[in-house]
Amino acid sequence: MINMDKRILMLAAISAVCISCTEGIRENMPDVQAEKTLAEKIVGDMSADNAMKGSLLIMVDEETAERLGNGDEAAVADILSETSASEVTSALMVRPKNMAAARKYGLHRWFSVSFDEDIPVRKVAEQMALRPEVESIQYNRLQEQVTDGQAVAFEAVMTRSDAAEGYFDDPWLSRQWNLVNTGDKTVVPNAVAGADINVKDAWRLTGGDPSVVVAVFDCAVCSMHEDLKDALWVNEAEVNGTLNVDDDGNGFIDDKYGFNFVGCSKITKDYVDGILEGGSFSEVKGNNLNWTAGSGHGTHVAGIIGATNGNGKGVSSIAGGTGNGDGVRLMTCQIFEGTKAASDAQNAAAFIYAADNGACIAQCSYGSSSIITSDDAYINGNEDADIKGSPFENRALRYFLDPSNSNHECLEGNIAIFAAGNHKNPYSSYPGALPYVISVTSFGADFLPGGYTNYGPGCKIAAPGGEYIEGSANETMILSTGVSNANQGSPAADSGKNYQFMQGTSMACPHVSGVAALGLSYAKKLGKKFTREEFTSMLLTSVNDIDSRMTGTKRYYDLASNSWTDIQLSKYKGKMGTGAVDAWQFLMAIEGTPSVMVEAGSNAKIDLDGYMGEGVAERFDLVVDIDAASRKALGIEADPVVRNGKLEVCCKAVGSGKITISSSVGKDTGMADGIGSMAFSREISIVSRPFAAGNGGWL
Repeated sequence: MINMDKRILMLAAISAVCISCTEGIRENMPDVQAEKTLAEKIVGDMSADNAMKGSLLIMVDEETAERLGNGDEAAVADILSETSASEVTSALMVRPKNMAAARKYGLHRWFSVSFDEDIPVRKVAEQMALRPEVESIQYNRLQEQVTDGQAVAFEAVMTRSDAAEGYFDDPWLSRQWNLVNTGDKTVVPNAVAGADINVKDAWRLTGGDPSVVVAVFDCAVCSMHEDLKDALWVNEAEVNGTLNVDDDGNGFIDDKYGFNFVGCSKITKDYVDGILEGGSFSEVKGNNLNWTAGSGHGTHVAGIIGATNGNGKGVSSIAGGTGNGDGVRLMTCQIFEGTKAASDAQNAAAFIYAADNGACIAQCSYGSSSIITSDDAYINGNEDADIKGSPFENRALRYFLDPSNSNHECLEGNIAIFAAGNHKNPYSSYPGALPYVISVTSFGADFLPGGYTNYGPGCKIAAPGGEYIEGSANETMILSTGVSNANQGSPAADSGKNYQFMQGTSMACPHVSGVAALGLSYAKKLGKKFTREEFTSMLLTSVNDIDSRMTGTKRYYDLASNSWTDIQLSKYKGKMGTGAVDAWQFLMAIEGTPSVMVEAGSNAKIDLDGYMGEGVAERFDLVVDIDAASRKALGIEADPVVRNGKLEVCCKAVGSGKITISSSVGKDTGMADGIGSMAFSREISIVSRPFAAGNGGWL
């Protein structure tokens, strides 16, 4: 790790000599040689369209990395020699205890090169390509927020405040079809019962846990918001510390609730403030949080995951607890600030920060809009495409995911979840399409794909993202916490009480992050631990069927063109991921309880051989038991029974619950000495939906 006093070595005299020498070299440098050398060392996308001016990322050989890491001024001089660059610094700040993981992904070999913004980036790249110690070069690209231009700004929300019966007292829960969709078209015009994430019954098992920290890679999260202020991850040392002092010694000054990575020029000890004042709408030293149109994106996303449940205010969330301060915690990793976006270096620093400071889930509603259609094209790798040749962001992402950086007792490794993108492309945007992260597609209250959503290869799972329907007063979109767009740049009187509707895969993505957070909370409650691969496999297989609905056409209102269009649903079949995320089924998978889906209102007959063992149901007298909560949730009136080896049950309501089937074996059959028996039982999860799975009810 670079000594903090030597991290940035500004060598003015050397730079002056370097620039003068460079001009002479450039004049005499054969263009063919320069192009060949640059092509050999290029990594990632070298398009300058979204490249940060005055900055370049380089990877050096091991020897040079060690010299630079030890503050060797001669090594700095060598790097800067015969180039237009004036400064070289370590690209990342990694805690010593995590240096092994950083070395595993070659992060210690990456450095940021700075130069005058008037100098073309490609010119410096060509110069650096001629340096023998430089092995790879990457433009310091700017990230792109996932947006299709269709997010509707905050409007006066509802006129009624009737909370959904039997759940939290948050007044707008009844309008959150994404959480509880009853099919009531007086509330949501295109509602289809069951087109939600099936979380209401999951809340009976857990509402979240503060040990689960979700890092929100997005705009700032407003710490003043009434529904979020108690849900934030809090760096106690900084909150209770001295202003402008790194009280906890993590290398980031005043990171109370996270950090504003796009607001600082360099990720070093001597950055100029770069502080995130909790997204408080206030101007802070050296960093005015630029709350422009769309600034509520991060606040909206955060609310879907963890807005405080049961506080009698605003909205409910997936993992916001049960009203007892027991919800998950939200960490802000700010990579967008108004129209400004983080560079590759700043974004990578955010992943390192999240890993080093306790986040176990990365919520990422951003991605590349470039035409990238393969892992190799994104990674641009060599022998080991996942690591050796990967762009800088990918290395930092792998660092976050690495098991050695696990931040939850129930999970080996961390999890990253991305939006699939809103470009209507038949493939997922990157990085979400990578095989080791989750990419989320979007459906609406009608349980049909949002007309904007990407789909196809790389997409892993679907979730509610909503969509605008003309004349619907926005209820068909996703309601969550927001900020005032009417008072940008200054605090609004009600700045902590705003709610808004938005749509997009940006909104679908936090639903999966929230369900994952809920799953980790339940795993902790049960004392279970999983690898990242096991956990994600359960998440991707605990789904509702969506493909059976992909027939015919759907009318979609495109706000970009202000017109209706018909989309063919068949093109989405098998391309929205494994299915629609289901919170209840996911908790059942974590618990180890098998689930079966039945159609609401029908008389289901469930073959028990797959659950009890072949022939057990026929050979033993089985007793069926169901608790009151499950009976109510499923709308069961007549007691379930076992006949001819099948469980017969009629669920009149859309809901989820558990049935216990029990008997005994080895019982006394009349022998004089009496022979004892042993009881056995099996729990089965029943999921009642208004539409059965295409295979007749089995998942």
